[in-house]
Amino acid sequence: MSADAQSDGLRPALPLVVAGFVISFVLVGGGIDTVSVFINAITQATGWPRSGLSLGVSVGAACAALSTPAVGMAVDRYGVRVPMLAGVLFLAAGFVILLGMTEPWHFVAANVLLGPGFAGTAMLPITVAVTLRVPDRTALALGIIGSGASIGALVLAPAVQAAAEAFGWRGAYAVLGSAVVLTPVPFLLFTLPRGRLPRHASSAGPQASLGADLRRPGVPALAGIMILPGLAGFSVSVHLVPYLTGLGHSGTLAAAALGGTIGISAIGKVAGGFIADRVGVLRTVRLAFIAWVAALALLHHAGTTPILLAFVVLYGLAFGTQIAVIPAIALDILGGARFGTLFGIMQLAAMLASAVGPVSSGIIFDRTHSYGGALLVWGSAMVLATVIAWFMRPATGQPAAIRRAA
Repeated sequence: MSADAQSDGLRPALPLVVAGFVISFVLVGGGIDTVSVFINAITQATGWPRSGLSLGVSVGAACAALSTPAVGMAVDRYGVRVPMLAGVLFLAAGFVILLGMTEPWHFVAANVLLGPGFAGTAMLPITVAVTLRVPDRTALALGIIGSGASIGALVLAPAVQAAAEAFGWRGAYAVLGSAVVLTPVPFLLFTLPRGRLPRHASSAGPQASLGADLRRPGVPALAGIMILPGLAGFSVSVHLVPYLTGLGHSGTLAAAALGGTIGISAIGKVAGGFIADRVGVLRTVRLAFIAWVAALALLHHAGTTPILLAFVVLYGLAFGTQIAVIPAIALDILGGARFGTLFGIMQLAAMLASAVGPVSSGIIFDRTHSYGGALLVWGSAMVLATVIAWFMRPATGQPAAIRRAA
């Protein structure tokens, strides 16, 4: 594909976008976002402690985070097919262990394999490929792909629950595992680009060392706008239901509010990407962060249903939008020559922050018997992210959609 074709809208990359949407729908929406359904079903059937299963989830998340730089390096060196094929093999091995497990520690062992498997197949290779192939429509393309995860969670969580009730948790794992492992295969065979990905013209010239790349102007700011939303966002996802029930809402309404933020984030991913490709990614992420801060202010007063509804809408739109636009900002700062490696390192930092956020929020609650301090931390993180984004400026020589960002 020529450099000109790469920037000719979404059409040249439409097969890649479709592949990303389907993979995101099944692997993220089904394979990752249904884990709570399985924990509930397994504990009810076996009596195993939830702490042991929760440890498995945490281990899987940590292994996924630690593997992202290696996945990024593989994408830079070999393209998307090699790391995704390796990811499929890891996923297959992990689900085999899940199907045969007889002890809680088997769940932990399975997640040691599932973490790198999802890292290699679910998002990072597709994100890098789309960012490099459609630099002028990155946000919209990634918004469409990311919406697959949100829609998948809404559709597949109840489907997995029904399967667990009908066939037991092993039967549900057999169905889901087959879908997760087999879904990427036809795309690997027929759709995904072969060989190394094309580099944007701005990547030409001698390649600096990895350390020099990480010391580029703008990299600390990029880290800030990836780490801070990661910390605040996952904390909200984990603690939203208990926070709302503590305000007096029913568990049903609290769970519906959490599901609503996921559903509306799908709209935010597509609409935010569409807007970003027209007015600029930095302008769009600034607006998203401002909306995020406003949503957290509403959450502080979400004891009434109308304010809770306003929070759900505003937070969902803001959360979805930033997912779509951050990779385009990253391409502007990191360049294309080693984008997969560098973006993988940034993702590692963001995922580690995501792991720290919920734990620290839980500690604050246990010590103060209130979510007030945790809410202050979430809000402060997003205010700081907004300030960082406000003072960021686009690099020169980048696609028009990024040059408009300032």
